[in-house]
Amino acid sequence: MHVLLLADAPFAEHERALLERISAGLTGEGIRVTLAIPKQTGATFSMVTDPIRYSDRGLIFTQRIRAEQVAEAIAGPGKSPAGLVDVVHAFGGAAWAMGATLAEIFGAALAYEIWRGGLVDRAASLRHQPGLVVSFFAPDRPIERALASGEAGMTSRLTPWGAIAPPKPTPVLREGQTPSVVFLSSGRDAEPCRAAFDGVCQVVRESQDVMVFVASESVKRAGLWKMAERAGVLDRLTLIDRLEDRRDLVLLSDIVIHPDARHEQRTILLDAMASGLVIIAAPDPMVSVIMPGITASIPDTVSSGGWHDALEKALRDRDASVALGLSAREHIRQTRRASAHIASLVDAYTWLTGSDAIVMPSSG
Repeated sequence: MHVLLLADAPFAEHERALLERISAGLTGEGIRVTLAIPKQTGATFSMVTDPIRYSDRGLIFTQRIRAEQVAEAIAGPGKSPAGLVDVVHAFGGAAWAMGATLAEIFGAALAYEIWRGGLVDRAASLRHQPGLVVSFFAPDRPIERALASGEAGMTSRLTPWGAIAPPKPTPVLREGQTPSVVFLSSGRDAEPCRAAFDGVCQVVRESQDVMVFVASESVKRAGLWKMAERAGVLDRLTLIDRLEDRRDLVLLSDIVIHPDARHEQRTILLDAMASGLVIIAAPDPMVSVIMPGITASIPDTVSSGGWHDALEKALRDRDASVALGLSAREHIRQTRRASAHIASLVDAYTWLTGSDAIVMPSSG
């Protein structure tokens, strides 16, 4: 079997680790894998075979030409691409149209990764060429339920994302060590992001010995720099450019603040839990791994005061915080192993290319 993993630029930049993990895992299962990412993304990958770089920009009528260029890169100049790829697996909404075109060119089945709740309605409105075999992959149970309950009655496969737990948990909140906090937010929802950051700044100002690391993109989008300046904590604030490329730094911290409730799956959150870090997160009904008292601490209110109190409590009651981190780690080890994700993908691809596959309605 040959699977083409096709990602759009935002997904390639924010979930590089996931794409590398899938590629390595599928290869280990004897599946040939090709990764295609946009030319415009700066994401770099550590893989045996370099990804194909495709153009994701251009007028709609040039899309077929751009897709044919990807197919030629796989098949070779002058060779027919028909039958060379069995499954096109599209990650990120901006890659959907390219994925459908490539599936038609290869005569392959098409899988859409519905990695955030906001894509469910869009998925229900999709129409394809007659005979194209299509399915929707849900990385979490709530998304699978949303897909199944839609008016279109979409058939989906549950393929839960996983993480690799290191042999030993990260030692967190050690005596004599300055606590480090990673503020994990995209900054796209500015108001809740700013509320959480304000609460963090208050704790930093009061504690005098807490270091905060924050993604540069969220600082720019939500205007967090001025907030830190007004709070007088700039000397304890470190910006992380291209957070995905510094995931190792995140996993060496003590506490992760996750204020986003955008119904999105994030493997960096799974990895933090697998490492035993202390997670303080906003509640999100579409992200089942956020479980109060089991994998994360949930603020009483998602206000500045609520985030302040949750972080202050985590720093004050270190034994309880360490226990929560270890509980999250055990939950990931029991229910969200990366190997289980790979196994679910292999099963889904086999199903998708078999006699029980689903044929979507035509555009006519």
